Amino acid sequence: MATLLEKIVDERVGLTLVGTVSVAVDRIAEEIAREALGDETFRQALRELVRVRSQKLLDQLLENGRGNRRPSKRPAKRQ
Repeated sequence: MATLLEKIVDERVGLTLVGTVSVAVDRIAEEIAREALGDETFRQALRELVRVRSQKLLDQLLENGRGNRRPSKRPAKRQ
């Protein structure tokens, strides 16, 4: 059976490991982003994807603004 001190030490070791892994994951993500954004072909593809998706979203918003909204799920008020 572990003593209270051993439990506390085990918890701290676990927290340190999680923190270390978190820092490592952040560094890897930053490196991947740097590499990806350094690639002109990737940047152009990303720009095009954002343009297409933004236009689609705008079209949907405009369509909804024309009164083609879904009916409300709330019951109508009685008069």
